[in-house]
Amino acid sequence: MSLSAHTIPALKAPKISTPDTAARFRTLLFAVRRTLPFIAILPTASFAFLAWKAPDAKMAHSIAAVCSAGFIPYTLLFMMRTCRAILSKAEVLESKSRGPESSEGENLEVLLNRWEMMNYTRGVLPLVGALVGLSAVLL
Repeated sequence: MSLSAHTIPALKAPKISTPDTAARFRTLLFAVRRTLPFIAILPTASFAFLAWKAPDAKMAHSIAAVCSAGFIPYTLLFMMRTCRAILSKAEVLESKSRGPESSEGENLEVLLNRWEMMNYTRGVLPLVGALVGLSAVLL
């Protein structure tokens, strides 16, 4: 969620040219793509272990495990089309000369706004997993 809260507004800042914005998003996307699946391993494995070891809260820990890793299929099913559109826009914009922004810049901003909202939604899944897991432990 911090990507949406901090990075996307910085990418959309008016002083950054559109080709730079698209290129920076591509760099960001590839960095996130390499790290986020590994970040999901620890909470998912922890909740799966708790589901196995604590039979009285098995359902809650199982739900927490699924939610903790749920952002991966969410990304693949719902966000990849927007990511591909931004990446193709980056290629088109980088191949053109760096002139004043055109209608493609507006399209890029629309795509970034869509990605930002989907990224907020994606961040809710691990949060729900954490809350369900915490409630299973505390209640």
